[in-house]
Amino acid sequence: MRQSTQVQEPRQSLWLRHLTLAVLGIYLVFSAWVLWRSAVLTPYYDQLDWITRWRDLQASGDWATYLLGPVNHHRMPGLFGLLALDIQAFGGTNLPLIASGAVALALMTGLLAWQVGKAASPGLALPAAALSAMLTLMAGNVLDAATPICVNYTHGAVLAVAAVILAEGETRPGLTLRRILALVAAAAAGLGMGVALAVWPVLLIAAARRRDGAWLAALLLAGGAFVAAYAAGQGGATQSSIGAALDDPVLAVRLALNFLMLPWARLSLDYAWIGGLLVGIVGLAALAWRAGPHAALHDRVACGLILFSLGCAAMAGLGRAWTEEPLNVPLRYALLMAPFHSGLIILALPYAARLRRALPTAGHALIAVALLGTAAQNALMAYKVVRASDLVRSTLADFKAGAATGDAHLRPSGPGLRRGRLRAVAPRRPLPARTALKGRARGAMSADHQSGGPYVMFGGTPYEYLMVPVE
Repeated sequence: MRQSTQVQEPRQSLWLRHLTLAVLGIYLVFSAWVLWRSAVLTPYYDQLDWITRWRDLQASGDWATYLLGPVNHHRMPGLFGLLALDIQAFGGTNLPLIASGAVALALMTGLLAWQVGKAASPGLALPAAALSAMLTLMAGNVLDAATPICVNYTHGAVLAVAAVILAEGETRPGLTLRRILALVAAAAAGLGMGVALAVWPVLLIAAARRRDGAWLAALLLAGGAFVAAYAAGQGGATQSSIGAALDDPVLAVRLALNFLMLPWARLSLDYAWIGGLLVGIVGLAALAWRAGPHAALHDRVACGLILFSLGCAAMAGLGRAWTEEPLNVPLRYALLMAPFHSGLIILALPYAARLRRALPTAGHALIAVALLGTAAQNALMAYKVVRASDLVRSTLADFKAGAATGDAHLRPSGPGLRRGRLRAVAPRRPLPARTALKGRARGAMSADHQSGGPYVMFGGTPYEYLMVPVE
């Protein structure tokens, strides 16, 4: 009789386990510090337009337009709901927005690390899950949670990841409860950020690859209806963006490749596309090799995550070619590469397990180098992130105190102020909206910023202050 042989899994080194737990623990605490250190608790940049949107709501009472009206291709009802809550209940502190970003980032980190840990052999589960968590919690991604104008990216990303895991982790064909939840998550992801619409083709491709007709039909109906409703009322902005990409397809491709190199693309914007090309080739090769119709469950999830990030890069190439510096892909998009990184870890696990069985000492050393190297490069990234946040906060503090701010930094402080010579007159400590500039003072001042004289900015809101021309 033929006897089966089982390869003995080497025991995990005790020192490696202790190192992994220590590095992960320090990394988590450090990420929380970066979040706290980078938070901006005052409105600026795009938020000023959002406040105007909220003021229009107070005048019209039209919640549907307020919550669902498009903003730069996005529809963000959750974010605008949080903004209204912040203004009405917290006095405009940004805390609800930042808290929602932190929770979304934590959930996404947990989901990705959980999938990586499930796919790993017992000896690799802890370090592999830790590496996934560390890559997801890089300082550039934490900045998304700490920056109110970027928290919608954390909302959309975690819901897109949930949709992929729910759909690709299902073992039964057809429209099951798990896949109904995936449809809900995919729709909610698009309502976090427009680029998360990339999750729909990911689910469609996976369903078609497995020839799951019922699931494919459900995706076509639900996804088609949702995307059509999402695109309705967007005006010519979408067509203009796509037109710019078609006018210069080489630039659009380079932009997408720079996206794939995030968060490291900004080290060399002119040559990041080379690294992005290598990343894209690796991703496509992984999909071709491991995404067959009979792929293992964890491979299906990994390929879905990789394909989602590739789809986001393609959408960035189509949607940002019109910008002044298209190759300067914003760091806020780096979070959308976290699924790619975790997906590659899952697909690499069998090879890591073989190396560990053949050369245990070398395998453990490579794991330690990967963990320590990730922590070291994140410390450097955090230094840049904190410095950038300090610049924003100091500029806003100077502006509120009435000090002069350079033209390069005026735009984050208010609309129409790029070339203005203005001084903000504000109390030394924040006051509730109902007590600031009330009575005759408010009535005597114009709200028209083009009047040529002093005017009230955001009157009747927690952000109210007086602008006085000094030249």
